Amino acid sequence: MNELSAIRGGDDSSPHAALHDLQEFLAKALRNRQVRIYEAGGGSASALPLASLNRGSIVVVDIDETQLSNNHYADCKILGDIQTHEFPSDSFDVVVCYNVIEHLVDPDQAIRQFHHALAPGGLLCIGAPNPGSLSGIVTKHTPHWFHVWFYRVILRKRNAGMPGQAPFRTIYHPIVSPRALLAFCSTLGLEATYFNLYIGYMYTSSMETRPLIGWLLAAAIRFMNALTFNRFKLEYGDYHMVLQKPPQ
Repeated sequence: MNELSAIRGGDDSSPHAALHDLQEFLAKALRNRQVRIYEAGGGSASALPLASLNRGSIVVVDIDETQLSNNHYADCKILGDIQTHEFPSDSFDVVVCYNVIEHLVDPDQAIRQFHHALAPGGLLCIGAPNPGSLSGIVTKHTPHWFHVWFYRVILRKRNAGMPGQAPFRTIYHPIVSPRALLAFCSTLGLEATYFNLYIGYMYTSSMETRPLIGWLLAAAIRFMNALTFNRFKLEYGDYHMVLQKPPQ
């Protein structure tokens, strides 16, 4: 992550602390501005610090009708595909795509749509799993039924896989990796201003819900990290990235 290591970010922390750090960054960056927000694949929950923002409006687009019906904070809810749904240029000051791009067949098309909809100086916030982590590798190379089993049995989420409930089918287009995503966004003129690669949700949740399995997983990761001289840090399963569209 040479080109990412110089970008200001968090401290490679837990998922909860990483989200808090991201929210603080966004609250500071958007201070004293009324912002128009687009949550792409927003579903029913927001990663934004909504209470800290002077928001003008929130538009949510999601392909899942159940997720949309559970959303109670959006001013406008649209049932649609973020890969093809087009807004006029200069429609939003912030676009958020959180834990979504890994599920898309054409995430590059979605990002082009975000870039078009952003106002000059606007921010694109992306949260996604790291396909180079152990959880990312396992997710990519195992069938969806295994993901549902893992959520239900290991993470003890009884409704996993039900309509509107994670896990959703994962594609992992090559652009989802942090380095590839940064390179693609830079071709559109988007400049990364924040990056944080942090210990993944799957890793921490396994430790909390199944301590023995979590201990075995941690031992396996330490062994595999040692084999690669800590080059990959396989427990670092998720990342946050914020990119800015150049001001006019």
